[in-house]
Amino acid sequence: MASSLWSPLSLFATLLLMQTLAEAQTSSDSFVHSRAAYYPNSDQQGTDTGACGFGSFGATINGGDASAASDLYRNGVGCGACYQVRCTNANFCSDKGVTVVLTDQGSSDRTDFILSKRAFGRMAQTTDAAASLLNLGAVDIEYRRVSCSYPNKNMTFKIDENSNYPHYLAFVIWYQQGKKDITAVQ
Repeated sequence: MASSLWSPLSLFATLLLMQTLAEAQTSSDSFVHSRAAYYPNSDQQGTDTGACGFGSFGATINGGDASAASDLYRNGVGCGACYQVRCTNANFCSDKGVTVVLTDQGSSDRTDFILSKRAFGRMAQTTDAAASLLNLGAVDIEYRRVSCSYPNKNMTFKIDENSNYPHYLAFVIWYQQGKKDITAVQ
């Protein structure tokens, strides 16, 4: 009889251990290899529009170091997430790269990121190297999710101008700190 009590408990412990190991593997800080391009008409800033609903604010958030993403957009859950993106060409690229905020959805030339022109250039070691990167248009990169940090800013909920009480309410969350996703609001 004692063995029948321990079977569900040991099964639960095994499942919990497997879940913990799986989370440890997916939450590692290792880099993922991919490609990135940039918005050629972005005037050194991010985009004024975008699938995340940031509007013109998307061009100024994080100093204009913004990006669109393909799979990382995740039907809007990825909006506002921060990523360290660094190109891998040792002739042009710095080890630090650039931290970008996702403000849009998009893909180009087998890329995971379409960076603002400013962010794309900031991956470079020097101003001359930035010009060379921009001439390439799309480059091999590595990226990882990092915590967002907005010193002296509080999380802000902006009501969308298309909201129509009582039938429709839409809002955008600005200045989400950390590296967790907001998946529901009640």
